[in-house]
Amino acid sequence: MDRYVADTHALFWYLTASPKLGANARRAFDEALAGRAEIFIPTIVLAELYWLNQKLGRPLVIADELRRLRSAGQFSFVPFMPDDVLDLDADAAVPEMHDRMIAGVARRMGVPCLTRDASIVASGIVPIVW
Repeated sequence: MDRYVADTHALFWYLTASPKLGANARRAFDEALAGRAEIFIPTIVLAELYWLNQKLGRPLVIADELRRLRSAGQFSFVPFMPDDVLDLDADAAVPEMHDRMIAGVARRMGVPCLTRDASIVASGIVPIVW
């Protein structure tokens, strides 16, 4: 079974069925929906999803989406734990803290990141699927 870590925009564009979601990332979400993949969602992605949704006029009802994600078998949440702070230096090639946290989850898990974020892509820390 394939496994992926979703970044904020990938998850947002998946939830809103946006054409901005890359074809390979869409395939990963489709694989997960079919039970052939698992998508990990770092908790920082949920926080960023909330802010992005606010910024864009609330196209999603976050409480409903969170319920849907929790009940769907293809998604697993990854908490940010205190000891993860000690690991932030390992991902210093990603300058922005939240993106560094997302890339760090993918690196620690050894799975690709569903992202087109330029700083994560350029870092070379993790394989990218977009």
